[in-house]
Amino acid sequence: MAAIRVPTEEMAKHVVNQWFQELQDRGIHPLPSMSLREVTENVVASLLDSLTRPDWKDAARLNLRVLRFLADQLNLPLEQSLEIFLRLRRHIVRALSLLLENASEAYERIETVWDEGVLSLTAHKQAETQTALELTHRKYQALFEQASDAFLLIRMDEIGTIVEANPAASNLTGYSSEELLGMSALKLAPAEELERFRDALRELRQKGHVRKPSIGVKRKDGMMVIVDLSATLLVLDGDTYALCIARDVTEQRKIQQRLESVVTHRTKELAQALERERHRAAQMAVLAQIAAEALEAVNEDSVYQAAVRALKEHLGLYNVALFAYDKDRHELILKACWGAYEGVWSPVYRQSADVGLLGLAVRTGEPILVNDVTRHPDYFQSTPAESATRSELVVPIKLHGEVIGALDLQSEQIDAFDEQDLQMAQAVADQVAHALEAIQNFNRVRILQELNEQIVENLPYAVALLDDKGNLVIANEHFCREICRRTRDDVIGRHWKEIVPEELQKSLSVNHFPSLDEATAAAIQHRQDFFFPEVPYGDVWLDIRVIPIRGAQQHRVMIHIRDASLRVRRIYQLETLMAIAQAMESTFELNRLLHAILTAATAGPGLGFNRAILFLIDKTEKVLKTAMAVGPLTAEEAYATWARLAAERKTLWDFLREYPGDEAVRQAPLMQYVQDLVIPLNEENLLSLCLSRHEPIRVANPVNEPRLPEKLRALLGDAEAICVPLVAQEEWLGVIVADNAFSRHPITEESERLLRLFASSASVALRNAQLISELKESLEREQKMREQLVHSERLAAIGELAAKVAHDLRSPLVTIGGYARQLQRNPSDPERVRRNIQIIVDEVERLERQLRDLLDFAKPKTPKLRQVNLSELVSRLAEVHRSSMEAAGVQLIVDFPPEPLFAMVDEFQMERVLLNLWRNAVEAMPEGGTLSVRLWREGDFVKISIRDTGVGIVPDELPNIFKPFYTTKSTGSGLGLAICKKIVDEHRGQIEVESTVGKGTTFTITLPAPNM
Repeated sequence: MAAIRVPTEEMAKHVVNQWFQELQDRGIHPLPSMSLREVTENVVASLLDSLTRPDWKDAARLNLRVLRFLADQLNLPLEQSLEIFLRLRRHIVRALSLLLENASEAYERIETVWDEGVLSLTAHKQAETQTALELTHRKYQALFEQASDAFLLIRMDEIGTIVEANPAASNLTGYSSEELLGMSALKLAPAEELERFRDALRELRQKGHVRKPSIGVKRKDGMMVIVDLSATLLVLDGDTYALCIARDVTEQRKIQQRLESVVTHRTKELAQALERERHRAAQMAVLAQIAAEALEAVNEDSVYQAAVRALKEHLGLYNVALFAYDKDRHELILKACWGAYEGVWSPVYRQSADVGLLGLAVRTGEPILVNDVTRHPDYFQSTPAESATRSELVVPIKLHGEVIGALDLQSEQIDAFDEQDLQMAQAVADQVAHALEAIQNFNRVRILQELNEQIVENLPYAVALLDDKGNLVIANEHFCREICRRTRDDVIGRHWKEIVPEELQKSLSVNHFPSLDEATAAAIQHRQDFFFPEVPYGDVWLDIRVIPIRGAQQHRVMIHIRDASLRVRRIYQLETLMAIAQAMESTFELNRLLHAILTAATAGPGLGFNRAILFLIDKTEKVLKTAMAVGPLTAEEAYATWARLAAERKTLWDFLREYPGDEAVRQAPLMQYVQDLVIPLNEENLLSLCLSRHEPIRVANPVNEPRLPEKLRALLGDAEAICVPLVAQEEWLGVIVADNAFSRHPITEESERLLRLFASSASVALRNAQLISELKESLEREQKMREQLVHSERLAAIGELAAKVAHDLRSPLVTIGGYARQLQRNPSDPERVRRNIQIIVDEVERLERQLRDLLDFAKPKTPKLRQVNLSELVSRLAEVHRSSMEAAGVQLIVDFPPEPLFAMVDEFQMERVLLNLWRNAVEAMPEGGTLSVRLWREGDFVKISIRDTGVGIVPDELPNIFKPFYTTKSTGSGLGLAICKKIVDEHRGQIEVESTVGKGTTFTITLPAPNM
């Protein structure tokens, strides 16, 4: 009788009702509304209908997405949402089984489309297994149908129900196949053979197979035939069956024996093949279950538990455990255990990675398969309770090549594991590693997302994130409340043009910025940044940035808005203070400076006080005196001045540049009123207190402040005033008193801070002006003293020079005069005349030489510089003067590098310097010695050293040797070294001397190289 087909709509309604009832029984709330229930029924009906179509894979995918979306609408946590979605799958499988009238096909279709290919590998392996089973089944079915022996497949229930019978069984028993199906096998037992049948059944249950030769079978017609009966127990789909083979031994004894042998052998093969395929199917089921549960896992512990549970359930292992590897401690930490040692190992069990097969696998990074642990040297028992283990399979869990844990499978049987088990365990370890990595990545992304949301929300400025269509995805409270002036719910999901005020959008175009629309479009399409600084918006100024967020797939734009009002005000204030400071720094006249200070304090573009009075300290009398006052004395004067200034529209620089003159300042009404004020410096006075504290003092009601002078109280009245000290480097200079007597504007903290900064600059400028004034007076006094000193020094130098010249000229002139008179007295003696004339000539030459040195020092010639090879110059001079030096017992040694050493010098003057130094060196060695001349380059300079081994110079004389007319020789002019130093100085060089008495003297000349 064919099954009655239930309409898809009714079946879908039944599925949804069962699902909702199951959710309600499990306490999952809230349940969907009636409208959502109807939509769910329609989607389930559409899904069932699509799964029955030939193109069911593509047809069902859209419905499945809709169904998953509806499940997500329950607003439940991720774990419950996945759980109810999986529970619905079971109901749909049963419904589809009825529609297809094929449970396996229904399950396969649901499995394929439901998990979106996650179990594709499992499905492929199961398909191979199914193909093998079907092939085996067809072989068995062919043998079953065509066998000449009677085959009966009997379910091992209470009555032994026959579920399958071949045609030979019908021929043997006389019952048709239809009559045999569902019949109790005991009906075929004759009364006299009933006990043998029961013995056979017991033996069959005990041993799994039984053989009873020559046993009687009762036919339908009541006759009994003798058969050889054999039966074998089979377990199929969880039920136990007996496969019974009966052969009529009367007629076909020999044939039956051969057939029985064949059937027994084939049955054994079938059982073995079935067992192998069941084992492979169990392995595939393990992988499939782990993969499925890994998708639903939300933490690492659930992955560990799912893996050991699947291995234990499907493979029936003695013990399954998963360990995590603590690299820092080099320990294995138990994460999940299922089986015999579940109660032996505590939840906090740890094991060193240096011992056992677990440690070996972790250390080597390779799987360890041991089918007899008693024979393996690395086997380790942490407790005696583990002695039942005989086989152990350990596979390291690796992630990116690094060991992060180990999978441990144990069996109480020897040779329990093979290569196929090893491959399966390796696949499980890989799945666990990938699942752990996925969870870590998911948690990392979730944490980053939550952190980003918290960061965005807690930012002190407005931030909004747009998608590629310009709709708001994220917006913090600052953006919603302060920029858009809306609630967050009214902002999210809407286009930015709808919620950003038009006033702000227009302000960009008015200030010649690109429009916000152009900026967001360019950011999305061209990944271009935009910055709009200091955009006016109401009474504030905003910095707006449009920043593209560069993602792999999504293109988003962030709008970043910061309140720049404080910066704009500070910049304006700083610019104002800078302008004031520049104006004050450029003014050194005291009165003009005082006027600039007070103008800056009272001008509208400046600090904007109504009026200001500046008191300076008189250090002699130790009092504060009025130095200057700027501003109106009466309200009428104030209003008239403000009206005039409003029409003139002057800038701060205009105010600061104007100075009406000293007389006009003195004649101003306010200055006339306060010019006689003198305030003593004592603690009882508020202005003195302001100076001593170095802090501004605000006076709320000056008229009632007894520490103010009476005249000043009357002037300030009841309008708030402020006193600011002028102090520079801890020195008291004075006090500024300012108020807003006519505008009545309050003096704010910001005004006080600005006035304090202004006072610091004013103090420095004021002190500089005072110092400049004092410096001018000092310079004038010093100039007069210097002129007097120079005049005196000139007179002294002239006297010294005259005395020296007179002394130097007197000796040769006296000698010349004496010998000339001798010639006059004895002109007839030729020998004496010749001797006297030679002496006169020598003295004249000496006199000429002294005069030439004097003229060279007094009127030196400007050196004619050209590039000269100093090595060649020194070498030439050495060759010329070497013989004369050797005659005086002096050995000349010249040392210079092979390459030329050039310098920009006047060759004649430099030759004179060298010869003068050489001559002094020879004269310093009256007993002979060594004169060493060395040239070398040092950086950007060329150096020449002249070193002798003479008597040396005493330390007290060294500071004076370059002074004019200073000499230690009886015949020297004292100008030689002075001329040398003057020539070297004019060559932009330097001459230095070092000397040790008794050892010698070294002169070093340093000249710039040509590149300098």
